[in-house]
Amino acid sequence: YFSAHWCPPCRQFTPIFGEIYKELKSRGKNFEVVFASSDRDEASFAEYHGEQPWLAMPFANRDLKNKLSAKYKVQGIPTLVILDENGDVITKDGRSAVMKDPEAFPWTPPTLAEALGESFVRADGSEVSLASIAKSGANVGVYFSAHWCGPCRQFTPKLIEAYDKMLGDPAKPFEVIFVSGDRDEAGFKEYFGSMPWLAVPFDDEKRRDALNEYFGVQGIPHFVMLTPELKMINPNARGSVMSDPTCEEFPWRPKLVTDVDEDCEGINETTTVVLLMEECGDDWDDLTAAITAVAKDVKDAEEARGEDELSTLFMTVTETGGGIGAQLRKLCGLGRAASGVPQLVLLDLGVGGYVKLESKDVTKDAIATLLADYRAGKLELQSPNAAR
Repeated sequence: YFSAHWCPPCRQFTPIFGEIYKELKSRGKNFEVVFASSDRDEASFAEYHGEQPWLAMPFANRDLKNKLSAKYKVQGIPTLVILDENGDVITKDGRSAVMKDPEAFPWTPPTLAEALGESFVRADGSEVSLASIAKSGANVGVYFSAHWCGPCRQFTPKLIEAYDKMLGDPAKPFEVIFVSGDRDEAGFKEYFGSMPWLAVPFDDEKRRDALNEYFGVQGIPHFVMLTPELKMINPNARGSVMSDPTCEEFPWRPKLVTDVDEDCEGINETTTVVLLMEECGDDWDDLTAAITAVAKDVKDAEEARGEDELSTLFMTVTETGGGIGAQLRKLCGLGRAASGVPQLVLLDLGVGGYVKLESKDVTKDAIATLLADYRAGKLELQSPNAAR
């Protein structure tokens, strides 16, 4: 349970959750809670924990708390992560699950097939079944969007172009399911009327909520790509669509390495290794090969462990001037790009900081060592605020 004394929503949820916890324990349920504090000092932690009926991590063990925040991609508090007896995640949105139905212990969310439901609608009112989509062998895009959202109205035409390009192409079977975030049915109908694909019925709010929860949607537009068997291809595919107008890279599997100015989705909540090489034109190929090799090793290791969710992203900065690369330079106090000098930083913005490679010799071994040392707790994050 990630929470803090100074956080008003935490102080609202904690006593409610405390009563639910005590009731479950009184019934003999096999359940325990560990408080991971975001308090500002030990006195506040002690006062707040004194109000709680469960366990807590020692306040002094900040490194462990930060690692857990990073592992579960905690972006705000209160956050309640529910684990099973093997330590595997049941849900990262335990707070909503508990508030929605305290009796549903251990709050196991629906499967993706259950969340999607059995059928969808077209703008003309006709229905299409999930079974028929699966039978067609189509890769499935799940599109979270809304009529009122400016960025959505910029992305939707790009997605329509991609959809139309592949329509009828047997080599690229593709279907999209729209999950509306519109405020009323009139807005939904107007917006959906411009789309050539399917939608979850607007009046099925329970199903729309379940899909938002399943995919952990934090903002829109959000676009997810799935295989015909509903296995994850890319949980953040919007940037891939935007950077692929010819659809040559369909079904938009995540690239091992992306350029921050083309696709930086996930950078705020996922540990990210960034190689800045704006003025290293002669060495771009070697530098790109080095970071790509490390990215491949990490991905292979995660797949071998059966992990679906990426623990680390890898990105490059190649454009001088403004843009996200310039923001990162300012954030990390890197100064201006120097001719022939690459720079390497590891961002963990979900925890709140960064570390940088002090050596100018950026090789595959140097990149791998920086990441391994950080994962082993050998490197201390620097605050972005100190760089400003």
